[in-house]
Amino acid sequence: MNDSAALKSILLLAANPKGTVSLRLQEEEREIKERLRLAGYGKVPVSSTGAPRPRDIQQAMLDFKPQIVPQ
Repeated sequence: MNDSAALKSILLLAANPKGTVSLRLQEEEREIKERLRLAGYGKVPVSSTGAPRPRDIQQAMLDFKPQIVPQ
């Protein structure tokens, strides 16, 4: 990564609805962080919220002020 480029903060929102097959959400988060590190981004600030309700999403946006929220 170019030193002059500012790191973007990332907010991961993960939910596994009741009655569905487990989605391995923690493993996916770990894989994302590892891939970013291997790509040369170092320690990208990744925050996560598990099983968020609508108000939790709103609060996480205010608390973490992320630039990226993947769909």
